[in-house]
Amino acid sequence: MQGIYGWFNKNLRGRQGQKGFTLIELLVVVTILGILAGIVTLSLVGLTTHASVQSCNQEYKTVQAALDSYMADNNLTTLPVVTGKTDVNGAQVAFTNDMKGTTGSVPLYNATPTSSSPNYTRNGTTQFFYTWDQYGRITGIGSNSAGATVTGCTTT
Repeated sequence: MQGIYGWFNKNLRGRQGQKGFTLIELLVVVTILGILAGIVTLSLVGLTTHASVQSCNQEYKTVQAALDSYMADNNLTTLPVVTGKTDVNGAQVAFTNDMKGTTGSVPLYNATPTSSSPNYTRNGTTQFFYTWDQYGRITGIGSNSAGATVTGCTTT
């Protein structure tokens, strides 16, 4: 038993007279922490990008379902033409996130819904901007009113 105690006493007590860490030991620790921080940062960037794409795809499905419901409830085969916002065939020419219909888009949101004027979306505005054709099919998704592309989010 004296042999094990003697080994522990000799090897695990540390160096006599040393009061702190050496410069090499500190540099090794800082380097390891830097590498770990870099790995975590890259992981978080990937997560936020993936979350944005998933958010866009989910909102796209919601808005497409709202357009389909609006057309079905109103017995429409094509959307009405709105001067300045749609072309002569009824296709929307400007990207919009206004679901209230106040800027010439289709009124998919009503602040005070009734049985004759229901809500088709949960919010008056959406996070992303959309264009659709006269048949109610979404043709474009943008991150702003100019139609800047949302990477990874596509219409299907």
